[in-house]
Amino acid sequence: MPPRVVVMGDPSELATEFAVLAGLEPVAWVPGGLVVAPFAGGRSPDEQRTRLDAVALPWRADDGPAPPLPFPAAVGGGVYRRSPGHAPAPPGTPEVVLVDGEGFGLAEHATTGMCLDMLDGLPDGPALDAGCGSGILALAWARLGRGAVLAVDLDPHAVAQARESAWASGLDAMVTVRRAALNVLAPEEVAGRVVLVNAPRVAQDALLAVPGDPVPAAVLISGLQADDMHEVAGAWEARGLMVTRSDAVGRWHAVALGAP
Repeated sequence: MPPRVVVMGDPSELATEFAVLAGLEPVAWVPGGLVVAPFAGGRSPDEQRTRLDAVALPWRADDGPAPPLPFPAAVGGGVYRRSPGHAPAPPGTPEVVLVDGEGFGLAEHATTGMCLDMLDGLPDGPALDAGCGSGILALAWARLGRGAVLAVDLDPHAVAQARESAWASGLDAMVTVRRAALNVLAPEEVAGRVVLVNAPRVAQDALLAVPGDPVPAAVLISGLQADDMHEVAGAWEARGLMVTRSDAVGRWHAVALGAP
């Protein structure tokens, strides 16, 4: 497979195929097609050949160089996530732009994918992205028009990355990023919000330690394996929430809880 390929089609055809094309690392729109650089994002050659075979449009080799891309682009939960070096989404496809950095959630980790896919089952409203990492969940929530988001992380590198990504995505008015430990959040910053927490057990416990035992409108938990998930979900159930959906990929689990 050449370093760059032009997938040919009219705008509506390319938009229809875009969920597959996103995985081939789109880098430029050209008249009559979309340039993709399948190997630039670090995915395996075999995986990319399979993706290209699945595209129901003709393609031809392109002579241009493959640009360096810091991480793969993808569509998940109805949102296209990309780096500044990737091509923008076609009209009508929600997107977020993630700058490179050290926050968790840039790559196609199973927990990130499950959380994005489960957002549509949560109620609209203001959200808290607790342990936000790169900020992907906060940005997706805001981009989908679900509500404003407070994104919190203790890691200064993650906070800087999430802020820069909110600005690059044009969502800085909707996403407030703050550096803080989760257990020092004010009760009203948790109560009544949709809480998104794709984070390890220590962060889950810190959130549960917020004074006053505040009750969110809903909680989406991931980043945990089976035993930890059972205990953390049980702690939220003890506050009156109930499990509404669950998923697992390998050893990783995700659970959504809401009002009975």
